[in-house]
Amino acid sequence: MEFIRVFTNPDRCMQRLGFLKYLARRASQSATNNFSTLGKELINAVSQKVSCTLTPQLQEYIKTALTDSIYKNLRAIASKPLDESSDRPIVQVEIQDVYLADFDIPSRRGKLVKEDWRKYTYLALDMEILRKGTYSLLVRGQSFLSLVQEEERKAFGKSGLIPFNEDSNPFRLTMPQRLLLLFSFIERDGDVLERLYNRLLLLPELFTDREAGDYLPEIYRSIAKESRSKIRSGDDLLRIQKLVDTADKIESWKGKPYSGKGAREVAITPRLEPFVDLGILSKPDPFAYRYQTTDVTKTFFEPFINSESIYHFLHYSFFEAANKAFNLNGENRTDREAILPATQKAYTVLKSPLGYVPILEVALLAGIYSITESGSYFEISQVIDTLKFLQKERPELVRFNVDRWGALTFVKFNNDIMKMMGG
Repeated sequence: MEFIRVFTNPDRCMQRLGFLKYLARRASQSATNNFSTLGKELINAVSQKVSCTLTPQLQEYIKTALTDSIYKNLRAIASKPLDESSDRPIVQVEIQDVYLADFDIPSRRGKLVKEDWRKYTYLALDMEILRKGTYSLLVRGQSFLSLVQEEERKAFGKSGLIPFNEDSNPFRLTMPQRLLLLFSFIERDGDVLERLYNRLLLLPELFTDREAGDYLPEIYRSIAKESRSKIRSGDDLLRIQKLVDTADKIESWKGKPYSGKGAREVAITPRLEPFVDLGILSKPDPFAYRYQTTDVTKTFFEPFINSESIYHFLHYSFFEAANKAFNLNGENRTDREAILPATQKAYTVLKSPLGYVPILEVALLAGIYSITESGSYFEISQVIDTLKFLQKERPELVRFNVDRWGALTFVKFNNDIMKMMGG
């Protein structure tokens, strides 16, 4: 279990979750990767130039988002009225601009620039999609990539080899993708999110990223204070000190002019913008950093905030909260007929060459399959309990590995459990 559930390297550029699709696909192609290579290839991929017709949505995006002087000529073209009776002009823009211009995505900010190669990849590390050190795909990354369609995987394909497809916008997240990423955010940054959204839910009107960011110093210090008694190593001590130092830096930005690059905005943006993608927060103006909590925010976060622990919420209440928040209308089912088919499917997708899968990962993916494909939901704890009972009845079918404290860590099916049980 994590010492503290706080992102290590939050950054302003961690806005659009769709870039994770590229990173997961690229990392899956090799057992080891280089951090610099991954980051630079991401930037090269998303900044490829493509020629496309100037549409109303692209015109609005150019006028609003591409304000730097290097876009002067492009803005001149976009400033002219579009005539429906004549051919529209062809413009050259980066492929990420085409996707960000889409009317159907809730936030149209988040363009990556050259220097972001050093920063964005840390989001994949913090969410345990990639493994630190080798930068290879972790099992959570395998789960995520399995939920990404082939067209989305190729959305930022190599220049000149794979044409971009506006209809496969990687910034549009399917419900299975949203559920997995939402779980990962809570699991990895839950200590901050619990305290932050407890405060945001009390705000009656629109709030800005600056106003939300002003809560972070108090939040960081409270996490540091509560966690000091749990310090087990020098690394733990360094993480606590980093929280305190960051709180001081954020506080120093109070009252200063808005820059978008201060410590406050750097720390708060990845706690707001991704939740717009996930459908948890509302953003009335897709170009402005102003937000609003909704019934979805309240329905999901209140059970989380009131849960006895983050672990308890994720294992015992996550799918119930998501089912209600997103109006999925799933029926809670705890019988084997509901749990085992989805678990077998998830296991088949994730199993290693030796046949073992982290039990949390197989239970999470099974829960996602069930609620999005079968119209029923169950919790991670219910999957684990079902497998425990099955192992007692049919020990030849299911094997477990445990850690030194006796907690289940890995599971292995010695056969297709559905076929062996006659299902």
